[in-house]
Amino acid sequence: IAQWKKAGYHNDPQYESLRSLLQGPVDDAGEILQVRFPMPRYIETEHGGSQARFLLSKVNPSQTHNNMFAWGQDATGAPVLTDDVS
Repeated sequence: IAQWKKAGYHNDPQYESLRSLLQGPVDDAGEILQVRFPMPRYIETEHGGSQARFLLSKVNPSQTHNNMFAWGQDATGAPVLTDDVS
């Protein structure tokens, strides 16, 4: 989907369904952000991008792109992301 977005398919009238697929979560997030206090930061990113690494370091600072499987975890398990309240 990220490649389709980079190629600009979401701007083509022929691919209106892709535009609505991409816009739906953004609209939902906007509605949620309006009722949250304090208002959280909204970050739109793609897998492996610089903003994804930033977001991962904020959500779980002990687990970053450099040490995804730290603290004796095996490489077959999925990381569990937690909120950091600091």
